[in-house]
Amino acid sequence: MTNSTAVPATLARRLWLYTNFDCNLACTYCLSSSSPRAARRAIPLEDFRRLIDEARGAGIEECFLTGGEPFLLPDIFDRLRYAAERLPTTVLTNGMLLAGARFERLRQLQPLPLTIQISLDGACAACHDAFRGRGSWAKTVASIRALLDAGFHVAIGATETNVNRPHIEELREFVRKLGILDEDIFVRPLTRRGLSAEGLDLRPEELAPELTVTVDGAFWHPQSAGEAMLISRSIFPLDGTLAVLRANLEAMTAGGGAPRQYRCA
Repeated sequence: MTNSTAVPATLARRLWLYTNFDCNLACTYCLSSSSPRAARRAIPLEDFRRLIDEARGAGIEECFLTGGEPFLLPDIFDRLRYAAERLPTTVLTNGMLLAGARFERLRQLQPLPLTIQISLDGACAACHDAFRGRGSWAKTVASIRALLDAGFHVAIGATETNVNRPHIEELREFVRKLGILDEDIFVRPLTRRGLSAEGLDLRPEELAPELTVTVDGAFWHPQSAGEAMLISRSIFPLDGTLAVLRANLEAMTAGGGAPRQYRCA
């Protein structure tokens, strides 16, 4: 691999992978339209491993796995081990499946550079359950406590909504008391994507590019893995996809407008 296709300094040195699109919850604001009824659309395991290997070779420094709910995949623990043995890895989850046998298998990965990012929208059930479903807050908080007790690095990802907006500082304080650092608390705005009919209508020029891969292709940013921000139907070789992302960034920087679609050679 040549230096000319390594990740340029102006791009985030991270890779986002949508492992699948099915989910145990049906959050009414889900930007990826995930739910128990959604098709799985999983990245095949062989492709997943190749993506990790090529990302590492291209200078990617960290990997994020999201969905859907990644812990619905029977082979998610193999994927997490493969990724975390090669790159610092974060997996985004609602946390509700992390019990019993799943939790014990996850514990085996605890020594690896693995962060569990749990979706939590409030310090109380009213703020969280309004969009995620009744009873989900209590199960999510129980998972956070269990992960912390087991020694995992836990981060919190919250979506700011019209319900929890007045209570974001209460959420931060609640999470601090659980033992999570401020630097591991992330609050993202609601976006008008997927199932959400309200929120920000993000445009490519408003988002710093972070290479995002789904089974459908490569995209400009993880919050907008849709047709409007598709950069390539082809994923491999990944260094070619990164070159396409860089070309789009350079075109935008020069005033050439939003990302265009390319097919990697």
